[in-house]
Amino acid sequence: MHPHEKAPTPLPLDLCNGYSGDDALSTWRQLAHTYLKLQRKIEEMLIPYGLVLSQFEALAKVAMNPGVIQQDLVKHLVVTKGNVGALVDRLEESQLIERRPDPEDRRANRLFVTDAGGAMISEIFEKHQVLVAEMFRPLNSNQRKTLGALLKELEPQ
Repeated sequence: MHPHEKAPTPLPLDLCNGYSGDDALSTWRQLAHTYLKLQRKIEEMLIPYGLVLSQFEALAKVAMNPGVIQQDLVKHLVVTKGNVGALVDRLEESQLIERRPDPEDRRANRLFVTDAGGAMISEIFEKHQVLVAEMFRPLNSNQRKTLGALLKELEPQ
């Protein structure tokens, strides 16, 4: 630091940790923290398959919606149109999905899971189900239902 420069003022501790008494902010911070930790567990589960979370989600959506139009995949994922193209390219290069021209619209491609993709997603779904059950084990059924309902209330429209 230059001798004439003033050191930056640190943020007040209560600003860094949430305003004292602000339960909305502290709840948001806990939700984000918990989500990121749970997401990391899912990402670790996907490593042996050579997939990242966005690829898994795309593969799963295609498996659940055979023949989905590539552009419509954007509605099901939390990615941009450009990212969907790159995701589909990678999954196709890995021979997990295939593009087929839409017989009614030459500009559109319909997406289908290949046999290899179907086998992989079935295996991942089983592991995913077990992992999610483990992650939610601290909550009983009523608590999980309540949490789900509360989270739906927060979802932006």
